[in-house]
Amino acid sequence: MTMSASSQPPPAAPPPHPQQQQHHPPDSELPPHTDDPEVESRRVLRALRAVYVGAGTGGGACGGTGGDGESSLDRRDVADRYLTSFQRAPAAWVVCDRLLSANDVPPPAAAAARPAPAAGGGGGGEDSALLRTQRHFFAAQTLHAKCLCDVHQLPSASLPSLRDSLLNHLVRHASEALVRAPAEDRPANRPLVTRLCMAVGALAAQMHWTSCLEDVANGILGPRPELGPAVLELFRSVPEEADSNRLVLPSEEELWAYRDVLRGSYPVVLGLCEHAVRSIAANAAEGDGISSFRDVATAEAVLSCLQSWVRVVDGDPRLWENTPLLPWTFDLLGDPNNGGFELAVDVCVELLRAFPSDRRGSEGLVRTIIPRVMALGRSDDNDTASPFRKAVQEEDEDGIRGYVRIFTEMAESYLSLILSHEEMGQSALVELVLECATAPDPDVAGITLNFWYRFVTGLEELEPFEYRQIKIDSFAPQLMRLLEICARLLRYPPGAEDLSLDRLDDVEVVRGYFADTVEDCCRLLGGEAVLRALGDPLREECGRVAGLPPARQAGEWHGIEAYMYAVQAISLYVPSDERQIVPFVMGLIPQLPGDVPLLRATACAVVGKYASWLALQPSHLGPVLPYLAQGLSVPRCAGASAVAIREVCERCGDQLGDSALRLWDDIVAARERHEGGGGGGEEFVLDVKNELAVLEGVCRAASSKALADPSVIQRLANPIVNGLKTLAAPQGHVPGPKRIAAEVCRLTVLVQHLRLPRSAPGSAPAPGGMDRSEFILALLRETWPSLDALSLAHPRDFNCGEKLCRLHKHALRECGASRYAPLLEPLVEQTVRNFAASLGSPYLYLASVIVGEYGNDPSRAALLYDTVARMSRAAFDTLRTLDDLADHPDVVEELFFLAGKTVSRCPSLMVQSDLLRSLLRCAALGMRLHHRDANRGTLNFLESAVSYGLKLRSHGGGGGAAEGDSQQNMAALEQAILAEGEPLVINLAQALLGDLPAYRLDARSGSVAGVLFGMNRLCPELLVRWIEPPLVAAPEHARAAFLVTLRGMGTSSRDEFNASVRRFTAVCERSRKRKI
Repeated sequence: MTMSASSQPPPAAPPPHPQQQQHHPPDSELPPHTDDPEVESRRVLRALRAVYVGAGTGGGACGGTGGDGESSLDRRDVADRYLTSFQRAPAAWVVCDRLLSANDVPPPAAAAARPAPAAGGGGGGEDSALLRTQRHFFAAQTLHAKCLCDVHQLPSASLPSLRDSLLNHLVRHASEALVRAPAEDRPANRPLVTRLCMAVGALAAQMHWTSCLEDVANGILGPRPELGPAVLELFRSVPEEADSNRLVLPSEEELWAYRDVLRGSYPVVLGLCEHAVRSIAANAAEGDGISSFRDVATAEAVLSCLQSWVRVVDGDPRLWENTPLLPWTFDLLGDPNNGGFELAVDVCVELLRAFPSDRRGSEGLVRTIIPRVMALGRSDDNDTASPFRKAVQEEDEDGIRGYVRIFTEMAESYLSLILSHEEMGQSALVELVLECATAPDPDVAGITLNFWYRFVTGLEELEPFEYRQIKIDSFAPQLMRLLEICARLLRYPPGAEDLSLDRLDDVEVVRGYFADTVEDCCRLLGGEAVLRALGDPLREECGRVAGLPPARQAGEWHGIEAYMYAVQAISLYVPSDERQIVPFVMGLIPQLPGDVPLLRATACAVVGKYASWLALQPSHLGPVLPYLAQGLSVPRCAGASAVAIREVCERCGDQLGDSALRLWDDIVAARERHEGGGGGGEEFVLDVKNELAVLEGVCRAASSKALADPSVIQRLANPIVNGLKTLAAPQGHVPGPKRIAAEVCRLTVLVQHLRLPRSAPGSAPAPGGMDRSEFILALLRETWPSLDALSLAHPRDFNCGEKLCRLHKHALRECGASRYAPLLEPLVEQTVRNFAASLGSPYLYLASVIVGEYGNDPSRAALLYDTVARMSRAAFDTLRTLDDLADHPDVVEELFFLAGKTVSRCPSLMVQSDLLRSLLRCAALGMRLHHRDANRGTLNFLESAVSYGLKLRSHGGGGGAAEGDSQQNMAALEQAILAEGEPLVINLAQALLGDLPAYRLDARSGSVAGVLFGMNRLCPELLVRWIEPPLVAAPEHARAAFLVTLRGMGTSSRDEFNASVRRFTAVCERSRKRKI
C-alpha cells in the first residue's frame, strides 16, 4: 500500500489528551497605534515624560487630551512598552522627523492644549531641558533602527527626501553642539550627533548611495569646515552600518556590491583625514585653548574614522605606505599622555591585523611599520628610554597596556617573518613580546599568550625537521625565559587566602592560561628540559624560604606553590623514569606547612598528576599518602585531595596494599560517628562529591584484591547496604533527600567501579570467586526493598529520582541485558509507578535505556510497549496545553526520546495502537515550545517515525517483523500520518518561515530538514499539498524554488536538501526582519 494525496483519512480517533493552543498575550493597556502623526506625537511626548521625568509630572494636564486609554501612558512601564512598539510603526518616520525639528518641549499645561510640539516653543525649566535631550535622542535612535530594517515601509521615491532631512538634522544639531551648548554652559549632545550619523550611514546602504562620501564632503564640509568632527563621525559610521548584522537588504548581492563601492571610496576617506590632520597642525601654533580643545576632538574623530575603515573595509595596503596619516598616528603613540593615544593604539592594532606580513601587496607597508613600532619599544643608541620603557618606569598602566597590545599584535601578524629562514633580527621582536609578558598586571601580561601559542604551533609546523630544530634552538633562550616569567605570573596575589570563591575562581582561570603556555613550551623543548627549568628555581626558592626566620616562613609560600603548579601542568610530558626533579618534589610535599590550604591543594594535585610515576617509584608513596588523607579534612583543599587519592588508587592499586581500604574504613567510621551524634548526615565534614571520588579510587584499587579475598567486597559493600537499610527502616522521621541521594550514589560507584571480571555467557565464575554480573545482581537483590521504599519517600524530588535512575542504568549496562533479565519486570514496575507519582523526566530516560537494551528481543515487545503506553498516558494527563508543556520541558524532551527509541527498536505494537496518534498530536503541540532540548526530542521522534516508514517500504519489513506484520504496520503508519500529519507539516513550514522555533534546522537525529526529507520520500504528494498553504507567507521566488526542490527530490541527497533548506530559511529570515 502506498500513500497519496487522494487517500482518505481514517475515522476520527478518540479525543487526544493534549490540545493545541496558541497564545497571544493581550496588552490592552497600550493605546493602539494610528497613522495620524498628530496623535502619535502627543502620545510619544506623554510617554517620554513618564519615562524620563516621572509618573504624575503633568499627568493631570496631559490626561485631559486624547482617548483610547492614553492615561495609561503616565505609568512608566506602560510608557516604555508603548515607545518600544512605536519604533516599528510606520508613523514613526514622520513623528521622529518632527521631534528632531522642534527645539523645546511644551510644559505640562501646554501639552494639554497643543497636540504636537512647536518649534521654538517656551521652555519648561529643568524638565524641559531633560526632555529635549531625551526626545531628540529617542527620535534619532528610532530613525536609525528604522533605516536598518524598516525602509520597506516607505516608497522608494521618498528615500532621497528622507536622506536630505537626516542630513539637515545632522548639520543643525552638530552646529548646535558647537555654538549653542557652550553658550548655554551645558555639555554638547554628542550621542545625538553620533546616532544621526549612524542613521545616515544605514540609509546610505539601503539606498546604495555610492557617492555618499563625496556628496557630504562637498555639500557640508566645504561650506562648513567647522563641522569636520561631525563629518568624520559620519564617515566612521558608513562602513560600520554596512557591516551591522542588523542591516536588512533585499539580497546579499546588494550588500556585497555596496561594500565594493566602499572599497573604492577608501582614498576619499584618507584624503579627508589628511586634510583634518593638516588643519590640526596649522592650529597648533596658535595656542588657543578653544582651538586646542577642538583639535583634540578632531584628532579623536580622525582616529575613530580610520579605525572603522581599516577594520571593516578591505582596502589597498599601498594607500597607507605614503600617507602622512601613518607617521601622525605613530607620533601620537610616542606619549601615552597625548590626546587620542588609546584610539591611536586601536588604529595601529587594526592596521597590523588587516595587513599581515603574508598578505600579498603588504610588503611595502610592512617595511614602513616595522621600524616605527620597534622604535616605540627599543631604546636608541643614546640610551634614551623608549616610550614603552618610560611607561614601565612611570607605572603608567594605560600606556603599558597600549604598547603591549601593539607589540603583541605585530608579532602575531608578522609571524611569517619571525619564522622566516632569512635573518632580519626577528629575535628583537620576540624579545619585545617577552618583555611585555613581564608586565606586573597578569591581565596585561596575558595579552601575549595567544602569540606564544601561535609561535609554538608555527615552529612545530616548520618543514623539514632539520630546519625546524634549528629555529627551535635559536629561540630556546627566549622560551626558557618565558618559563621563568610564567612561573612568576602563576603566583597567587597577596591575600589570596581571604578572597571570595568567585574572585578566587577568576584567579584560577588566569593561572590556567599561563600554565597552558608552560605546557606549550614542552612541545618544543621537551618535558625534561622544562622540568629542570622549573625544578632548579624551585630548589632555590625552598632554600631561600628555609633561610628566613621561622616567623616569616609561613607567609612565604607563594613562590613554592607557583613552581609546583607549573610542575603539575607538565606531567604528561615528563618521562616516568625521571630521577632528579620529581623525587625532590615528592620528598618536599610532606614537609610543606599543612595550614596553607592553597599550597596544600596544589601539592595534592602534583601527587595525583604524577600517580603513574609513583606507580614505578613506590618508595615515595608511603610519605605522601598520609598527606593526601589529612587534606580531606581541610575544606578548601578536600577536592584536590580526593581527586589525587582517586588517581593514585587507579594507577598504584597494586602498590597500596591495604592502605586504600583502611582510608575508606576511616571515612565510613567518621561519617557514622557524625550521623550517630545527631547531625543527620546532611552536612558531613567531607563533601559527598569528594567522598565519592575517594570511593571510586578505592574500588578500583580493591578490584584486583577482591578476586583473591572476597571479604574485600563485603568490606566495601556492607556499610552502603546497611546504610540504605537504616534509611528505609520505619522510624519516627523520613530521611532527607540529600541523605538518600548520597547513599544511592555510593551504591552506584560500587556498581560502576568495583571491576570484577566478567564471565563469558553461559560459563560459571572462577571457583571461589564472583563475576561482575553476579555481584551486581546480588547487591541489587539485597538492596531492592530499601531502594523501592526510599524511592517513595520523596517522590517529587528530582535529584533523588535522577540518582536512583542513574544507579539502575549503570547496573543494567554493567550486568548485561541477559543477566539482568530476572530484575527487569520489578524495574519496569518501579519505573512506571515512580513516574506516575512524580512526573520526573529521569524515569523516562531510564525507560529509554530499558528499551534500548531489550528492544531487539521480540519476547519483551509486549512488556516494553505496555511500559511506554502507561508512562505516556501519565504524561498526557498533565501535558494538556502549551502552558503545561512549557512548565515541563524536560518531560517533553525525554517522553519523545523514549517514543523515538521505541519506534526504532520495537515499533510494531506502538504503530498498530492509538498511542502513535496521541504522540503525533502531542508532538504537534510540542513543536511550538520555545525550548531547545524539548524541540530536539520532538523532532527526533518524528524523524524516527518517518524513517521507520521508509524502512518498511524499502525492505518490506522492520524491527524483525514478519511480512504480514510489516504490511499491517505500514498501513497503520500511513493512516496515522494521514490523520495527524497536516498540523505537523504546518508547524515545520512555520519553523522554516521563522514563526516557530527551529533550533535544529538540519542536524542529524532529529531536525526540521530531516523530517521533511523523510516525509517527502514517504508521502511526497501529501507533503506538498499540506506545505503549500503556509508557505504563501514566504517570498515568492524562494517559495517557488523550494517547492521545485520538494517536487524533484527523487535523486537529491540529504546534504543537497539540507542546503536548499538553509537557503530558503536565509531568505525568509531577511524578509522577516523587513516585516517586523
